[in-house]
Amino acid sequence: MVAAFGALIVDRDQVRERMHTVLTEGRSADTPWGPRLGVRWWRFGAGVLLGLACATKWSGLYFVLFFGLMSLAFDVAARRQYRVLRPWLGTVRRDVGPTLYALLLIPFGVYLASYAPWFASETAVDRHEIGHTIGPDTAFPLPAAVRSLWHYTYQAYHFHAGLTNAAGNYHPWESKPWTWPMSLRPVLYAIDQQNVPGCGPQSCVKAVMLVGTPAMWWLAVPVLFYATWRTAVRRDWRYAAILVGYCAGWLPWFADIDRQMYFFYAVVMAPFLVMALAVILGDILYQPGQGAERRTLGLIVVCCYIAMVLTNFAWLFPVLTGQPISQSTWNMEIWLPSWR
Repeated sequence: MVAAFGALIVDRDQVRERMHTVLTEGRSADTPWGPRLGVRWWRFGAGVLLGLACATKWSGLYFVLFFGLMSLAFDVAARRQYRVLRPWLGTVRRDVGPTLYALLLIPFGVYLASYAPWFASETAVDRHEIGHTIGPDTAFPLPAAVRSLWHYTYQAYHFHAGLTNAAGNYHPWESKPWTWPMSLRPVLYAIDQQNVPGCGPQSCVKAVMLVGTPAMWWLAVPVLFYATWRTAVRRDWRYAAILVGYCAGWLPWFADIDRQMYFFYAVVMAPFLVMALAVILGDILYQPGQGAERRTLGLIVVCCYIAMVLTNFAWLFPVLTGQPISQSTWNMEIWLPSWR
């Protein structure tokens, strides 16, 4: 997903280079909807990467939708900036079709291709369901293997959709999406407190916990508000793009709050939080027209913050990797009651 995001950012820059060439050659007003933009290999690559993401986890579909809309928004903005008379109509006529091809059909094809071993197997789960749980007749002329794959996929979806709190499915380490931005409810994967050597007469503690570094994750809410302000008021496309990626990994989970959910679903939010923090730190360092004193102060602030993040991560490293620590150290690692 992160690689697909990067590919679409490069595609944005490449489109603007092409639009700049058209403008300097005086061809931007040849038609009311602007020029065709040619083959966009970076966007095609993004489609391949999104297909791989969907083949890894179905939540990649959210990124297909969000990134597709983001790519079209980039196209509208480029056509407006480079003086196309009808930028919205131009995007509809010139860009919607290629976008659907690159960011919908290509990911779907890659997703199907990821099942090549399943199609080639004679003993894969639900590989030959036609005539068993699926009747031979169909309203659509689909190959038997594709219908079997649809059945297999639906069964997997049906199982996970039924893992709801209303159905009595609870887990001590589950969490809901509103706790994810600040890592308020991590996931304890494993813990051993019995006969772990290295702590004298007492047993050490070995634990593996998925938890976000507080120096970063606890800033998520103000960072999101700041990014929203920069997007809405300052029209800063960088923050807008980062918000798209972050929200694609977060907002869709609010649609079904009753489902069992865990903090590890937020793994795709982490890179975009890092990007937002990096852009903010960059803005602190590089303000146009700032003097040497202001630049030095900004450098000190950025360095102190990065040092704090690294120190915080190093402190949590034992509980991220299952290193043996004393019981007292384990207690100090647990910063919030919700971490227990």
